[in-house]
Amino acid sequence: MFPDVVILAGGLGKRLKSVTGGAQKVLASINGKPFISVLIEYIAAQGGRRFILCTGHDADSVEATLKDAHPSLTLLFSREEEPLGTGGAIKQGSALVQTDEFLAMNGDCFCVVDYNHMIASHRQRKAQATIAVTKMDDARDYGTIEIASDHSILAFKEKQPVLQSAFINTGTYCLDHRVFSLVNTPAKFSIEYDFFPHLVHRGFSAFEVENKFIDIGTPERYAWAQEHLKNM
Repeated sequence: MFPDVVILAGGLGKRLKSVTGGAQKVLASINGKPFISVLIEYIAAQGGRRFILCTGHDADSVEATLKDAHPSLTLLFSREEEPLGTGGAIKQGSALVQTDEFLAMNGDCFCVVDYNHMIASHRQRKAQATIAVTKMDDARDYGTIEIASDHSILAFKEKQPVLQSAFINTGTYCLDHRVFSLVNTPAKFSIEYDFFPHLVHRGFSAFEVENKFIDIGTPERYAWAQEHLKNM
């Protein structure tokens, strides 16, 4: 059974404001289609059927745009009344999850992932959490992840100013539905900085994917996505 999917769709998108005019960045058009719809359809093609959208900034627009856009799928909305951070938003959205594990991801990123393979890997390793990672030849713009030979995650590292090849977080996760019970967290927290580091050595795995990672967080990356997602 394909697990439920929780997608973050509430960020402010300040760096993309020159393109969006301040509207929700996950609605930025990719060849006439909202970016988030491209992502949803990619997951649905692999078996995804039940999606939980974590809305915040410009929530009305996201919900109105998606409400009837995918009639063959179940789309639910988890709206934050005040900013909860990536972790708080996913935790709140996970209350609507009905499967033993769930996928969670950023709604402004697209990563070429074999989700069924990732889910199978997560289950086989009996992991509490699995992150899809990819190797970047130049990882200076990203925090990096240290991974053991058995695919367990050993450490998270801050951005390094020197040119280096390293694994980075693609913003795509497979999580046990009880994972948030492992760490005490406030209502507002970052899943990357306040939660994941506490899972090291606690059933935390990496799943490597090819370096086909697109995030539309800046005008330059959005323009690149426009070109490279034409055929999706």
